[in-house]
Amino acid sequence: MNAPPPAGESATTAITNHMVRLAREGGAEHIRFLLALRASETHSLPKTFKNVTKLQADSKKRWLESCLEELKSLKDRDVYKIMDLPKGRKVVKNHWVFNIKPDGCYRSCLVAKGFSQVKGIDFDELFSPVVCYETARLLLAIAALEDLDIQSVDIKTAYLYGDLDEEIYMEQPESFKLPGKENKVWQLCKALYGLKQAGLSWWCTMTNSMLALRFKRCKSNAGIYYYHDKKTKALVIAIVYVDDVCFMGTKGFLLLNELKQKFMAR
Repeated sequence: MNAPPPAGESATTAITNHMVRLAREGGAEHIRFLLALRASETHSLPKTFKNVTKLQADSKKRWLESCLEELKSLKDRDVYKIMDLPKGRKVVKNHWVFNIKPDGCYRSCLVAKGFSQVKGIDFDELFSPVVCYETARLLLAIAALEDLDIQSVDIKTAYLYGDLDEEIYMEQPESFKLPGKENKVWQLCKALYGLKQAGLSWWCTMTNSMLALRFKRCKSNAGIYYYHDKKTKALVIAIVYVDDVCFMGTKGFLLLNELKQKFMAR
């Protein structure tokens, strides 16, 4: 990749062609390339919040703004309420996870340290079903054969929609404790990323939303939902994998877009 590109070929085009060739050939060289690419992407990311405080002013400002945006999102979603820690209860710790999106956007995510949860107190059931890979491929093949319309949806901060049945108390995030309330804790009302039951809580909430829209869940595969309009004979199938949803439906009907919009509204 360090060799000069051929005449008339830009550096970007040369790199792209090199990536395509490696992907086609596979093997150890491709794996080394992917590892090196990932290492270069994550090298500049702060590992902890203390690393953020040591960055240059411009980078530090952008990461702090990202953290504040995350905290605002949690507050707007009523993810927590601040209170005193009840006697005999322990708090779940948390940490910040930092990432830079492909579009250059700085993303900070407050994640609970689920390993500090106590079984029987902080959580019970954990299993969260997802669609089988083979089933997803089969349905996409059928959609191609039957010429169905396909629309995809990515649910932003999906886990924050999940309702919690347990009482979970978490420490306030590092460097963002409320003045005068430093000794108080968060009681989590919604599932936070990192909690052991977060995936299950989101799946239950998502399933309830699908049932409220009169979808039916496939009994043999927990990630498949379908809606059949008896009058128009229109069919809409939803494939759900965690926070990614693929809607496919009969062409020529507005039902697909209508159900998708209703789902996003919820």
